[in-house]
Amino acid sequence: MSNHFSIVNFRHPDSLDAGSLVSKSAIEAGAKVDVITSQKDETFSDFNYGNVDWRNILQHKHWLILSSTTVLEGDSPSSAWGASMIFGELEGTKTVMIVDMPKDNDKITEMWGQIVTRIRQIHILFFTKEALNIISALENIPTSSLLSDIRIKGLVPIVCSYDEISHIAKIAHSSGELSIQLECQLTYYSWLANFIFGLSSTNSNKSEIRHAASYADNSKIAFN
Repeated sequence: MSNHFSIVNFRHPDSLDAGSLVSKSAIEAGAKVDVITSQKDETFSDFNYGNVDWRNILQHKHWLILSSTTVLEGDSPSSAWGASMIFGELEGTKTVMIVDMPKDNDKITEMWGQIVTRIRQIHILFFTKEALNIISALENIPTSSLLSDIRIKGLVPIVCSYDEISHIAKIAHSSGELSIQLECQLTYYSWLANFIFGLSSTNSNKSEIRHAASYADNSKIAFN
């Protein structure tokens, strides 16, 4: 296990959101994951988020993994979602935001608006293929240039996506853009977990980001 591969994952207790899936794959890759959610006797939509000590929880943690859809789950999850990023920034924990589609497609604009509000607190902004297409239409920006455009306008260090059909990862970062086709077949959440793992032991220059993006191929580890 890498001492640099420590994760805090704030998520819905059903553990079915995109962040949960990435965190589960990260555990398989050797990460230590602390799960933050509502208590068993609470409803997630109105749980007591004031009891979450984000400063203590995020201290010495490398990554904070969040799902975009969590912000739509109610006032309490939305408040905790925002607070986690504020304290993550203070504690030096890097936020990974996974942009996925909400159950109600009519709420995509609300969800994206909340992300834009917090975008400068995000270190890695990842789009599922469906979300990439929808946000591209919403922003009236071609999918081919969306990642780079968002990275530049939002000052996000890394903006990326992964196509499960073509096995192609696309990454926009401060040194340019990368498009890498992997040999192994991965789900998007397995690729992202591997990417984070690879970044945990590298710097953010172009060659090392390329290495991290193809970490699953390099390590010869197959994830389901």
